[in-house]
Amino acid sequence: MRSVSYSCAWIRNLIHSESGSASVEFVLLAIPLFLPILVFLNHFATLSNSELIARTLVRESLRAYVTSPNNEVAPNRAWQVLSVGGRAEGLNPEEISNLDLNFQCSETPCISPGGRIRATLKMHLPNQGRMVTAQAEETISPWQWNGNGHGLNPNLKIDMNLKDAIDLAADFTTDLIPIP
Repeated sequence: MRSVSYSCAWIRNLIHSESGSASVEFVLLAIPLFLPILVFLNHFATLSNSELIARTLVRESLRAYVTSPNNEVAPNRAWQVLSVGGRAEGLNPEEISNLDLNFQCSETPCISPGGRIRATLKMHLPNQGRMVTAQAEETISPWQWNGNGHGLNPNLKIDMNLKDAIDLAADFTTDLIPIP
């Protein structure tokens, strides 16, 4: 009889005891609070990664455009870099075909010495229903030639003797190194 009354008293104390209730309350409150935070962080990470990919692709595509030998092959080279870069960044062929790349030029023809070219890439994120837009801008070097190609004029000759070359190097050095 004593063991039954002892068991009943032990069960009564267990029911009325508050030990362990903090753990239960934490679990009941933490899961509903942390779940939205985890969903938000996942969404933010996905969006940030997409923006990083778009910035990388537009920058590299513009570099390919700017370094093209002429205006006829520049868009094709930029698209090739965009396709290869998109695959390297993990985009599938459908996502790559949905990329929208546009160029705006300050000069005509577009690849002209001193000209500025701005590239805009629009990337649709189907899972999030968003559009990521990235831009990059480059300036064509004024030293680049656009006669029949891109780069130095092959007919350009610089005649300089050794003394003139040393004087020129000394002038550059004094311009770069401040004299106290």
